[in-house]
Amino acid sequence: ETVESIPNAKRTFQALRSLGYDLNSSIADLVDNSISAGSKNIYVLFKHIKGDFYLRVYDDGKGMSEKELEEAMRLGAEAEYQPGDLGKFGMGMKTASLSHCNILTVISKKKSFKPAGFSWDMDHVSESNEWELLKLNDKNLNNYLDNERMKIEESGTIVFWDDLFVIDNEYRSYNSEKLAENYYYRILGKLKLHLRMVFHRFLDNSLDKPRTVNITVNDEHLDPWDPFCRNESETFEVSLKKELSELPFEDYHSAVHIKAFVLPSKDNFSSEVAWKNGKGLLSWNDAQGYYIYRANRLIRFGGWQGTMAKDEHIKLARLSIDIEPKLDDLFQVTVNKNKVQFPEKLYYHLKTYVNKRVVKNAKEAYKASPSKPKITNSFRNQTNKIEQLSKGLTKENKISTYVDEVSETFDVEIVNPNGSWLSNQVQEFLEYGTDRDFEVVSGEVESGHLWKIIGNAGEKFKVIVNEKHPFYSQIYESGKSKSVTAAIDALIFSLAFAELFNRNEDNAHLFDTFKTVCGNTLERLVKEKII
Repeated sequence: ETVESIPNAKRTFQALRSLGYDLNSSIADLVDNSISAGSKNIYVLFKHIKGDFYLRVYDDGKGMSEKELEEAMRLGAEAEYQPGDLGKFGMGMKTASLSHCNILTVISKKKSFKPAGFSWDMDHVSESNEWELLKLNDKNLNNYLDNERMKIEESGTIVFWDDLFVIDNEYRSYNSEKLAENYYYRILGKLKLHLRMVFHRFLDNSLDKPRTVNITVNDEHLDPWDPFCRNESETFEVSLKKELSELPFEDYHSAVHIKAFVLPSKDNFSSEVAWKNGKGLLSWNDAQGYYIYRANRLIRFGGWQGTMAKDEHIKLARLSIDIEPKLDDLFQVTVNKNKVQFPEKLYYHLKTYVNKRVVKNAKEAYKASPSKPKITNSFRNQTNKIEQLSKGLTKENKISTYVDEVSETFDVEIVNPNGSWLSNQVQEFLEYGTDRDFEVVSGEVESGHLWKIIGNAGEKFKVIVNEKHPFYSQIYESGKSKSVTAAIDALIFSLAFAELFNRNEDNAHLFDTFKTVCGNTLERLVKEKII
């Protein structure tokens, strides 16, 4: 005897919305569907009206008939995936979308068919506790398109996200419009880079013509971002024999394909901008390792998947690993396609054979990088006293730090008696200096200023002196006495804490202007050989 057991609609949707889709991977899932539909042009619109966010993804693919769209909107939709399709399980669009919005609407038109539209409304599901998909009648459908000033020509699909509850709440959590807008532009920038990276093979004309696509975000055409920086003349591909570059899995009639690259050191990149762009969404240290592709779509990037530990000396090494969708079960690819588990055969192959060859080349490239002299003086050596003084100053001046642990960027907000401002990301704090929480260290300041101060949770701060500034080279690296560099460090330390105490979103431009003028004046003094 069998009993039909229908899942509770409300609870099931709540569970599916907690599968771990972040914003970038969710939108990438929608782009997957557009590419699989044969789209040549994909338009992403991600904006807000006074904190009410909305997302639209429009493509010119083959579209769907009413019957096909109704099936596509069903959880666990019946779908026959072709070998090159990017979809999986028939869950992606629904789970990816409803992780971020309360209303998911899709309007689609197949050639020679009328447009059709359906909507999942989570408020309706919560109230009814029924699996009730809402069908748009002709009037609803036309209203949607008219309000959005959109029109599907011969064929295509539009995905609508409305009531983006998570992002709406994050945006409104800021106590000023400027900070809130900074939040919006940060996540927008991350989204663009994520799509440029994940779909770079579809954007760079390296695939067959029919697979090349154009992706536009808020009217900005996206250029591909190549993890291996192959346009840099100093990047080289590590020569791997066939027994290393191809690992067959006979039971699946498929093989895993491996390529390895060693990127240039910072000084051998074509420009500072190229070096900065080369790290992508991660730090340079985190960006080393494997870049895993499924059907030419990047699904995992950075790290060594447990085959070895990250190491500063091999941070220039990156490997592409290509798997076919037919290997999904073997690699335990998840619904959101951003997690994989290496089968033991591949794990052993990489750990025992491939890594050793790549590491050797990466270490040689790292050693070839010119080393910078370590700066020591009486000020920097007194780390314990600097820590005590920093803690005392922050407590006396009522300075605190908050880390946004909800967003992917882990932004650090500094709060003082005069207001607040966004300082840096936690990853940036961890990249500079040692593992100490309070110190003055040398490092590159991308703005060109002579110094900057960065923070972390728990009222922790580091002051960075710009080793790329001409004044730094003239004073710190020219054999000047340590008492001189100690005095300059102390002065910079005091200026940095003055900024820490007084800066807020309204006067931030004044501090930036002050540091720019200081930096330019010192550069002129060096150039004119006055110092």
